[in-house]
Amino acid sequence: MITVCSGPSPEAVVTHLGPQPGTVWLDGGSSAKGWSIVAIDPVDIITEGPDWCAAGRSALRETSGPFEVPFIGGVMGYIGYGAGHRVAPVPENKPTVEPEAWLARFDGAMCYRHADATWHLTGPSPLRARFEALLANTPRELAPLGAAPPSPLPPQSVDPKTYQQAVRRILEWIRAGDCYQVNLSRPVRVSLTTDDIGFSVYRRLRTFDAAYGAFIKLSEGLDIVCNSPELLLAKTGRTVASEPIKGTRPRGATPEADTTHRQALRESSKDQAELTMIVDLVRNDLGRVAESGTVRTGERRIMELPTVFHTFRRVEATLRRGVDAFGALAAMFPPGSVTGAPKIRACHRIAELEDAPRGVYCGSIGFASDHERASFNVAIRTGVVHRGIARYHVGGGVVVSSDPAAEWAETEAKGAAWARALGTHSSSSNSS
Repeated sequence: MITVCSGPSPEAVVTHLGPQPGTVWLDGGSSAKGWSIVAIDPVDIITEGPDWCAAGRSALRETSGPFEVPFIGGVMGYIGYGAGHRVAPVPENKPTVEPEAWLARFDGAMCYRHADATWHLTGPSPLRARFEALLANTPRELAPLGAAPPSPLPPQSVDPKTYQQAVRRILEWIRAGDCYQVNLSRPVRVSLTTDDIGFSVYRRLRTFDAAYGAFIKLSEGLDIVCNSPELLLAKTGRTVASEPIKGTRPRGATPEADTTHRQALRESSKDQAELTMIVDLVRNDLGRVAESGTVRTGERRIMELPTVFHTFRRVEATLRRGVDAFGALAAMFPPGSVTGAPKIRACHRIAELEDAPRGVYCGSIGFASDHERASFNVAIRTGVVHRGIARYHVGGGVVVSSDPAAEWAETEAKGAAWARALGTHSSSSNSS
């Protein structure tokens, strides 16, 4: 059974909730085609153990529901980049404050359809009644948050010289035939003015609209904040899709500048080659679990976000019978667009160059409801807010035609939304 009703926005609901530990908001943004899913009070949370695939699979609902609603119960959460060594021969990351993976089982959720601003409540009758009461008691008007208070200290990150030296090392490896592409990232740490503003950070960040945002309150003082535009895996029945992103340009200050940057991205042979390599990698990953001959690729397209342009392509396939969402995730993990090609070699090179563990960043956040439907993003534009410190990463793919200075500039463009949400001017620093 599903209860359909009107009510306040997801942002107002989660604000009214506090939010409390265990709250998950998978945020569909403002897209008229999207859904947001809000879940509270998980039945169980799994953060330990070597087999996140089995853990996630055990939380799937055995019975299917109507396809027009994305989540009828099941599992929501994340698998961090650091959990990649569980399913692939890649280096193990150092521990982070957030668990390697966090998968929570929910009996139902509040699903919000942005197209008509309606709530679709799923789960047992007592749970749906509780959701209805929550919506009825949530004020529809949400007070504006205002600008972020200035950070008391400059952001801490790798300096431009160090980052560009790492890019040059990658170029040497590529020219020697060691690899074709390596996705290099750097962490940014920002001191906040109060200890408990993780949700405030997310409210500001989500104004820079992205289709696969998420907020997860793991515990008091520990929040996952994500504003990802990239889809790793969507599953409906046996059909799966992925939309890898490669190629970035900043938005212009004027419409004319916007047009210039968009055109430069469209015509860039470097960015086109970078995307082609990763699309081939995604095709190969899906080919491991797809019916023979069913993997197909769409045209290169431009994505427009408030701070940047990206190029992406859609890859689709039909899964072999018996392959569920977690089997497909395992085949694609760690995500190709944030590792490189060949993937395993690139992961080893990343481990050599990056001193700080990525944690949840470059992993995946999403849900799997039953054996028919699931959606997981690539956890880029993703960070952790922990006891007054925000940590996020910015990066990009390095290929043979990459320019070290341009690679640094790309990280600055990708960090612009985070910098504004945190009250800083940039994602760079005078010290590492």
